[in-house]
Amino acid sequence: MRRILIVGLMTVMLATTISTPSSAAIKAGSKCTLKNEKKTSGSKVFTCTKSGEKLIWSKGKTVKAKKAMTPTEQISFANLAANYSDVPYWAWKKSSEKIAISQPADVKVTVLIGPNTTLINKKPEDGVLLASRMYADFPQASEFVLIYYNYQDISWAEKYLDQYIGQDGGYDTSGEVKKFCPSVERCSSAGAMLNRRTGIGVTIITSSDSQKNDANFTTGTLEAHEYSHTIQNKQFVGRMPNNRQAPRWLVEGGAEFIQLASVYHESFIKYSSNRSVVTSGLFLAKTFNRAWLNDFLNPPSLGIDWENWNKYEGWRVYDVGFMVSEILVSIGGPNAIMEIFKLMGDGLTYQESFAKVFGISWDAGIETITKVLAKEIGN
Repeated sequence: MRRILIVGLMTVMLATTISTPSSAAIKAGSKCTLKNEKKTSGSKVFTCTKSGEKLIWSKGKTVKAKKAMTPTEQISFANLAANYSDVPYWAWKKSSEKIAISQPADVKVTVLIGPNTTLINKKPEDGVLLASRMYADFPQASEFVLIYYNYQDISWAEKYLDQYIGQDGGYDTSGEVKKFCPSVERCSSAGAMLNRRTGIGVTIITSSDSQKNDANFTTGTLEAHEYSHTIQNKQFVGRMPNNRQAPRWLVEGGAEFIQLASVYHESFIKYSSNRSVVTSGLFLAKTFNRAWLNDFLNPPSLGIDWENWNKYEGWRVYDVGFMVSEILVSIGGPNAIMEIFKLMGDGLTYQESFAKVFGISWDAGIETITKVLAKEIGN
């Protein structure tokens, strides 16, 4: 049974942090703050450039969605290099088929909306329930709380976050609300958390005028992304050994894949178009060779901590992680990436979990993955 509770003008949410590739709609010539920063808006990628003494957004470069080829066979690690062009289709198809035969878990969706906040996504529960259907056969949170707020409602949001998370989030969450909305102009983000005592998932989502034209905040993909973190967390929180941590690129890249594959499960064309937006920065840069990919995806601390990824641009765990997650799903179906979290919760290392799910060693798998991705997005 679905349980959806919308309290007055209030909403619900859950775990980790997302920094979307496209925030507010960007206009050429408008002010930006970080030189050489790239952002996607609509179908264009804009670059922050210096003009005189000012930093402004460039005219933008149109990013075209790659035309999908007719798939001819199932994907495996053995034929991945020869059939990489079919990866997006098979990853989408296997996920779409899973959603079609599944019902959402019995999760109570609570939506809290700040007194001065206008809800942009009028059906916030839709993305949650689609992600829930994709992983209907995995344990999920009993309740998922979405807290929507703007700059005026920071104190209100802090009160509800403290009510649902308090000291049980696994880290100090007291400054999270303001971190995602430090000013009226910079109020465009979301974060997911899990109460480790009650098992309730909570997500804080900003809802401001700057987000009205941002698909991440209007289509349900953001809610699906954050809810997928709660499913990930449910597999290992309180179970995984203290010296273990799933790769950050799998945590965020996996959630990025789930959000698109779930919300656009009825249309491969829409999935492909939005996939191009997520990954556009990789194809523009053309600097991701095998050595770079191996250092990023397979550091010495893999499966232990996240320190390695601090030296990279923040969006890399999302776009590179998305492409790797898509490969893994195209081979093993959507359950494959969630099963890794479950097995790590059972006490296996990341490498052992990967080998059990895919039937090959991590060393062999990453060798194929870096080779294929370097050819696709590298020099």
